[in-house]
Amino acid sequence: MRRISVIVSTLSLAGSLAAAQRQSTVEVGTLVGVTILSVSGTSVTHVGIPGDGIQASPTLYASFFLSPSLFIEPQLAFTSISSNGAHLTSFGFAAQVGYLFAPNASGSGYIAANAAIQSLSDGGSVSGEGVGAALGYRFKVKNSLAVRVDGRYRRWFGDFKDMNEIGIGLGLGATF
Repeated sequence: MRRISVIVSTLSLAGSLAAAQRQSTVEVGTLVGVTILSVSGTSVTHVGIPGDGIQASPTLYASFFLSPSLFIEPQLAFTSISSNGAHLTSFGFAAQVGYLFAPNASGSGYIAANAAIQSLSDGGSVSGEGVGAALGYRFKVKNSLAVRVDGRYRRWFGDFKDMNEIGIGLGLGATF
């Protein structure tokens, strides 16, 4: 009887470890949504698909799960616009650290802190840094697809001094 108990316990532990190893450790995706940029009483609203990232630019993200609850997320944004001989280039990078409240559930709320840098060039160059936070909900549709909705606030400094960024987004990501 004792031997059966040891075998059942061992198989149970092996099953738990196998399930833990199957848990996604990386999510790669993009964001769609609405971003409002405001400074000194003037605001710009941007609706983008994709385009709910760093200062409303199309953004790609990769979430790396360090544990079931804790993730780090680099984000990269690039935009190039040309019209009548004028050219505008925008490049942004953000890093986000987040915490899932219920990582083993199919859906979980999360909170995150982030920092970003943005550079704009149209012959001259301006750049700045931003810091902020996000609050959202992430759920897995299938083992390979995650969807998240979030709201974020970011305050900008440097050449973007006193600019506020408020965003509401929908993220679509593939999980690996």
